[in-house]
Amino acid sequence: MANSEGDARLQTTKDGPSLAVIGCGYWGSKHIRVSCDIRDARMSMAVDPRPDRLEYIRSQYPSVAVSRDIGAVLNNPSIDGVIVATPVETHFELARAVLQAGKHALVEKPLAMTSAQCRELNAIAEQSKRVLMVGHTFEYHPAVGVMRQMIQSGSLGELYYIDSRRLNLGLYRQDANVLWDLAPHDLSIIFCLLEEVPQTIGAWGCAHVLPNVEDVVYAKMGFKSGPTAHVHVSWLDPVKVRQITIVGSDAMLVFDDVQPSEKVRVYQKRFRPRIDGDSYADFQSAYHHGDVHIPAISSSEPLKLEVLDFVNAIMTGERPRADAMHGLRVVEALEEASVCLRLKQKHRSNGKEQRIFRRRNMPAGGPEIAVA
Repeated sequence: MANSEGDARLQTTKDGPSLAVIGCGYWGSKHIRVSCDIRDARMSMAVDPRPDRLEYIRSQYPSVAVSRDIGAVLNNPSIDGVIVATPVETHFELARAVLQAGKHALVEKPLAMTSAQCRELNAIAEQSKRVLMVGHTFEYHPAVGVMRQMIQSGSLGELYYIDSRRLNLGLYRQDANVLWDLAPHDLSIIFCLLEEVPQTIGAWGCAHVLPNVEDVVYAKMGFKSGPTAHVHVSWLDPVKVRQITIVGSDAMLVFDDVQPSEKVRVYQKRFRPRIDGDSYADFQSAYHHGDVHIPAISSSEPLKLEVLDFVNAIMTGERPRADAMHGLRVVEALEEASVCLRLKQKHRSNGKEQRIFRRRNMPAGGPEIAVA
């Protein structure tokens, strides 16, 4: 039943799309804040079943109409784009309803709970010619752009490996484990940097507090181009860590997102062994310790850049950077890593040999998924 709050008069812009947000929690409120600051669009409505969240939005953003009824958004012809910032298990149903209502959709990460759901959403968006985008905020982070440029330019040399750590004390969830909660960030960054998906994925983890809900997970990925990538995510760590290390043959790079400034440091450090004779008996260490370079990084807010890309895609028809296919590749990796976690639990109990899994929809001889 429609809530009277949803009958509030909506103000729309003639020059750009009118936006709405479904879900006014942590991410939803941030989307409202940055959307209200975008000149070429207007944040028109916020929907949430919790009266206290709507009261907060009303007090902070008086121009934004609020409602407890999703129909107030879906049935409103003046609303062009909808940002879905709700619990992950609701993403598919809500995104599908938004697209079927003829509206463009930006869905917080992960795009859905299964790759099949991601494909269905993408098919609906393609058929209806609507924008479907996923909230991979770090793909818009200026630091990630600088890192990607350095990899592409070859300034790090041959890429050896990427190590990503996202650690914190909490926040525990019962609807998803730490892999699905935190790792989408790391996976989206790594896939963006390397411009490819992994051939192999291995994962293992532990549930220390809640039964069958892993709060510490390690994952390892192998890529066709040569490098490996390691992801460590945890809800059970005393120190907040948001760090990515990239090691190449010529230089090494560290991105520390916890730092307020100078988030990226490039170390001119490397190791190149010298063998002067015909055997390793003549092996000599050759460590190089050079300068530390701190590249200039734009201070633009990644979330605002993300919403700007959504607005631009609506207005121009251009494909957004973090499109539905980017959402699909992250969910596929999460699925395969989850299979490894489940099988690893069985291996502990029955001692069966390790099995190898080929990626879904891959032909024989294609990429495989290994239980590490």
